Amino acid sequence: MKKRTYFFVSAAILAVLIAVPLAYAQHMRGHGPHGMGRELGPVMMLGHLNHAKEALGLSDQQVADIKAIFADLHTQNAASREQLHGGLKAVADALIANPNDIATAQALLDKQEALEHAMKVNALNAASKALNVLTPDQRAKLGEKLHEHVGRFEAK
Repeated sequence: MKKRTYFFVSAAILAVLIAVPLAYAQHMRGHGPHGMGRELGPVMMLGHLNHAKEALGLSDQQVADIKAIFADLHTQNAASREQLHGGLKAVADALIANPNDIATAQALLDKQEALEHAMKVNALNAASKALNVLTPDQRAKLGEKLHEHVGRFEAK
């Protein structure tokens, strides 16, 4: 696996491992398909913050801080998420209206890619903030669990 791919997979798994409880809680509150749980999709099976709390020995304050960080991320990415939902439809509409106007469709795709990139950067920043909430020992434990998970993923 390329180093860059490994880095992004690791960062995403790390962000998810920390963010899952918030997503799970929002999903359970009935936020429906637009809630954070939909964004995380199949990675919800990794567990939730209570599991991370037990596995890493997180304090209640650390849990509250991490939840706040990812609640801010969810709010920060809300507008981009809404724009992404209509993005592919806009591309299809543009091509249906004029099948020869590839430039317009490409411009719409470029805009969508920029939104996705911004959301990924926001997620990386949130993961960084959340990791700063952890002690060095907790980060080491998390790193071990991440490597175990990546090892199982690569073995499949």
